Amino acid sequence: MMLEIPHETAHLPRERAVADGVYSLGDAELLALLLGTGQRGRPVIELASGLIDAFDGLDGLARAGLNVLADAHGVGLVKALRILGGIELGRRFVYRAGRRGDPMDTSASVFRRFQPVLGGLDHEEMWVVAVDAANQVRGSRRVALGGVHACAMLPRDILRAALAEGAIGAVIVHNHPSGNSAPSMDDILMTKRFMHAADIAGVTLVDHVILGRGEDYSSMLDLGLVPERIPASPDLPNRPYGTRLVPPPGLP
Repeated sequence: MMLEIPHETAHLPRERAVADGVYSLGDAELLALLLGTGQRGRPVIELASGLIDAFDGLDGLARAGLNVLADAHGVGLVKALRILGGIELGRRFVYRAGRRGDPMDTSASVFRRFQPVLGGLDHEEMWVVAVDAANQVRGSRRVALGGVHACAMLPRDILRAALAEGAIGAVIVHNHPSGNSAPSMDDILMTKRFMHAADIAGVTLVDHVILGRGEDYSSMLDLGLVPERIPASPDLPNRPYGTRLVPPPGLP
């Protein structure tokens, strides 16, 4: 049954969502749905638009801490919690879209999966994706949450998470809040140590993908830091993992 919305209220976010679908709303209108109400003399859509401007977009809102957001004019603690809760719910949806059975078979597909989750963060997170022999996802777990400089990880911590999902292979993913996705020496050494431990446990390191800002990312497989079967080609990000991987020829 189609609900009829009075003409004079059809421009309001809730009424537009009912009439046209939530997907039809702009960013400010979606934020207005989370806020619920505005202020005296200031409609909720105006408050939402002002917040997006003040925090320089949705990325800025996502990076804002609870207290900073709560102190914004017209927000307060309850509305700040609604905003951050909605953003976190969206992040979790994107992450869990990498559910069991989904393919993750190129560095480009890893980037597309995790850029919405990690790309805008101002702190470092490390995730491990467990895959089967066909590079289909068995499960994904966050294994480290760090400051803006580094995630201090031991290979056994990553391997434990991969084995808990019954992994045949593992993809490591983490972000560089600096925006530069180039692997650091610590990243390279940690990757080699993990390859050593994973080889002993019978798990293949498929790739280690590092996300910077925007479209910037680096794949250690593409860079030659993880062994592959055939020589490099110009289309590395879209070349399937299954055509490239071989077990390490010896212990690193």
